[in-house]
Amino acid sequence: MKKVTFFMVLAFFFFLVSCGDDPAPIPPSDTSADTSDTQTDTGDTVTDTGDTQSDTATDTGDSTTDTGDTQGDTAPADECEISNQGKICTMDSECGKCMICTTGGKCSKGCTTNEDCTMQTGLYCNTKLARCLSIYASNKACSEINCPTGCCYAEKGLTGLKCATQATPAQCGLCAQGEVFSPEDNKCITAVCSSTTDNCPSLNTGASNPPASCYKCKAGELICQANTTQSGCSASGYIINAAQCIPAGQQCVEGVSECCSGMPCVQGYCY
Repeated sequence: MKKVTFFMVLAFFFFLVSCGDDPAPIPPSDTSADTSDTQTDTGDTVTDTGDTQSDTATDTGDSTTDTGDTQGDTAPADECEISNQGKICTMDSECGKCMICTTGGKCSKGCTTNEDCTMQTGLYCNTKLARCLSIYASNKACSEINCPTGCCYAEKGLTGLKCATQATPAQCGLCAQGEVFSPEDNKCITAVCSSTTDNCPSLNTGASNPPASCYKCKAGELICQANTTQSGCSASGYIINAAQCIPAGQQCVEGVSECCSGMPCVQGYCY
């Protein structure tokens, strides 16, 4: 009986031991370690996302730069309105960009560069008016800055130039390229005088105070002015006929006689 009892106790013992062989649950410390690893992986993912944002920002910047270059390259160039060639007109403004209204009342192409103004020495292109003019005369009255609209016209005998910012047919006329209208002369005249073959006397034909022979082409400005240093012309610009003038000290008739000194006849005598 003792042996039987012993074996029964031993068998019960082994039964208890075999029941204790089930897998033990994962210790909390191991779980914490795994969670930590998972968080580390998540951190790596955030880092990758940051790289992607950085690349995208850089690309966007490049795109903006390209857009700016494209706008500069595709800006349309200004074109002359040559389709108006031959159109009936009364003023330049009716002909369109870089077109002018010339003799005969028809539109034709004006100047766009100084190379278009070689018909006479001293002409330059006022691109605002599309006209070849003396842009340095009369304090640059007909330059692009001082005369961007309207027309440039001449004083009598090309003795000066002026700008009419509001063009009218009566003031601007219908002149060929290289010419300007002179309202006082009521005709188109050359836009510059010639410093080599002086045409100022012919431009001032009929002038009497002083006469045409006193006018000379002014260098640089290329407009006409009275040459007061010319023999026979007084400092005041009045012509003195040396063959008919009365010398100082001789009798004269007031209002009729001319004194060689250029002074008027005073109390019957020249001084």
